[in-house]
Amino acid sequence: MDEASQAPGLPGGKAEKQSCREPGLPGIGAEVAELRGTGTSGAKTAGAGMTRQMKLGRDAAQIRRTLIEVVLTKKGRKERGIRMGQLNKFQKPFKSMSVISACLLASLTALAGCSSSNGSGTGEGGENATKEIHFVAAQYNDQTEPFLRNLVSEFESENPGIKVKLEVVGWDMIEQKVNTMVTTHQTPDILNLHQFISFQQDDLLLPLDELLSPELKGKFYDSLYNVGVMEDDVYALPFAATIRALFYNKDLFEQAGITEPPTTWEELIDTASKIKETTGVDGFGVPMTTFEGQAYFSYFAWGNGGDWKKDGEWVLNSPENVEAVQFLADLVHEHKVTNPEPTAINRDELHKIFGAGRLGMMISPNYLTAILESEAPDLNYGMGAIPVNEGISPINLGVQDFLMVFKSAEHKEEVSKFLDFFYDDENYEAFVTSQGFLPGTKTVGDSMSAKDPQIKTFVEQLPVAKFYPLTDPKFAEMRLYVIHAVQKVLLNEATAQEALDEVQNNAAN
Repeated sequence: MDEASQAPGLPGGKAEKQSCREPGLPGIGAEVAELRGTGTSGAKTAGAGMTRQMKLGRDAAQIRRTLIEVVLTKKGRKERGIRMGQLNKFQKPFKSMSVISACLLASLTALAGCSSSNGSGTGEGGENATKEIHFVAAQYNDQTEPFLRNLVSEFESENPGIKVKLEVVGWDMIEQKVNTMVTTHQTPDILNLHQFISFQQDDLLLPLDELLSPELKGKFYDSLYNVGVMEDDVYALPFAATIRALFYNKDLFEQAGITEPPTTWEELIDTASKIKETTGVDGFGVPMTTFEGQAYFSYFAWGNGGDWKKDGEWVLNSPENVEAVQFLADLVHEHKVTNPEPTAINRDELHKIFGAGRLGMMISPNYLTAILESEAPDLNYGMGAIPVNEGISPINLGVQDFLMVFKSAEHKEEVSKFLDFFYDDENYEAFVTSQGFLPGTKTVGDSMSAKDPQIKTFVEQLPVAKFYPLTDPKFAEMRLYVIHAVQKVLLNEATAQEALDEVQNNAAN
């Protein structure tokens, strides 16, 4: 969720530049699992197509030369090699020349059309024609593009009649690029992005039931799969996911005489207070900025029985949410156990402080483990559940990105084959491992859990994870209003009730 910019019209809360992307994180250093070597099947068919294309190219070139010679002869010019684009220099061509030019141009156009339709474009020129599908993916880290290009190469080797045009775009540019594609009616066949609802609302997405094999459909975790379902149709598949945990510094716990991480709000206050009093280190980290501040609102709202929406309606100023925001403010002002300026520090900056051993606890995505392994290998830390208020069932926040197919896709059968190939257990596990993600499929989740107890801890949370209301087009706007409201409370500019009442009014309007 690339959320570094603030919505128009929202005062305060200066946006921060992000150094990572949810759910992936550039530069986490995870190794890419090797794919199987690509083969050479289909070379004979490709060679035959290339021979025909070369012949057509020679025919077209000959027509260009003939047309130029006609023009030069009529004008009495002796030079050669004038390009077609320069023909407009002749202001008054003879009538006969115009007729000849028109005929030759028509022939050239016809040949060009034959050449393109039998190449790697639309694939309408015969049984052996190559069919192209266009896949636009986001770049999560330095390994994203190399991995996907290897994957595409292997797919093309196993499917010689299909070519995948792959574009991997950085998160700072991908939304702008996709919006341009939409406005110019050049949408890709397959898109990986953090949201799908705007495209679905514009009736641009293909319901995926007709493309998914029963085997593939049955692989996904229901909690992740259902996020992409609207009115009984699935429009987006789980591409990759993250889950959250309470990370804590074991050495600071030992110095403060604490043996277990807190599981309730009261225990959180007690634990953070002991760390602060004993070691002088801030007990609990709170990053309330436009870079994922909505996550901390969700932890405490859900942890108190609250929510963003209920029965299809926004309930942002519910008593449960008001109490949750007030509890967060009390941690800062009354108990003084957090970092002193939560509105001025983002999550990634807190990661560095935690890695340096100068923070007792913080809630963070699962890939913090990879960051700590790379940047703070000697840190003695543990993980626990997100603390909730007394009597509330355990909660967790799941965040995922999506894979979607546009209605404009011409070669749906080929798209379906690529989806099966991408979500093949071996391929998909190698991909999510290389990116530091959790998988969207149960089969890969089981495989990864069997290999790594730490990953197993996170994977076990996927079936019970809660998600932001991404199917509501208004969420992107409301997310920023909520962050700004909590910021006002933490800055003592409004009470929790006043701030959330204002947000609720914005939601109603």
